[in-house]
Amino acid sequence: LWFLIRAHGLEGLREMIRNHVTWAQDLAKRLEQTDGFEIVTQPMLSLFTFRHLATADLDAHNQDLLNRINDDGRIYLTQTRIDGALVIRFQAGAFTATAEDVAMAYEVITELAGAG
Repeated sequence: LWFLIRAHGLEGLREMIRNHVTWAQDLAKRLEQTDGFEIVTQPMLSLFTFRHLATADLDAHNQDLLNRINDDGRIYLTQTRIDGALVIRFQAGAFTATAEDVAMAYEVITELAGAG
């Protein structure tokens, strides 16, 4: 924490966190408005989970989508299970993240899901 405050200043750190929260909320909203996507957990700070609703075997489909996203190399996402269902996690928390990075994440996710 000391290093972050030293490197960015207290106001810079506050602004970074506010931006990350806003960007995650914006991305969740965009995905929610995109056919075939479900937001499983609403953004908490800069983290939310979602899944793509394309097939009957949602767990296998979303694992495959996650693998394609990560193999693509433009963004990296992780997964977790909520109430037994596999979901994809998005976190806008990298120090160097920008609004453009989050916009690109939407393009990658929807392109590889076949929704974009």
